[in-house]
Amino acid sequence: MNNLTKMKILKPAHEVFEAFVDPAKIGNFWFSSSSERWEQGKTVILKYDEYAAEGAIQIWTWKRTKKSFSGGGTARKEMSLR
Repeated sequence: MNNLTKMKILKPAHEVFEAFVDPAKIGNFWFSSSSERWEQGKTVILKYDEYAAEGAIQIWTWKRTKKSFSGGGTARKEMSLR
């Protein structure tokens, strides 16, 4: 199965990038918390308190450009924000 989800974000790319990778910021808009800063080679635990759920993602590759960034999730499937 190939799922594609798109959303329009009206913020500069560098602000969106920091909102995801910074544990102090991610809890303000998406997940409840993140175990640590997202960096290549790390495994990050994401928590979603509203649903009593958590999951681990492994950041196996990390690319950042002026308008997008992408990283790895589970099973080596790429996640990308553009």
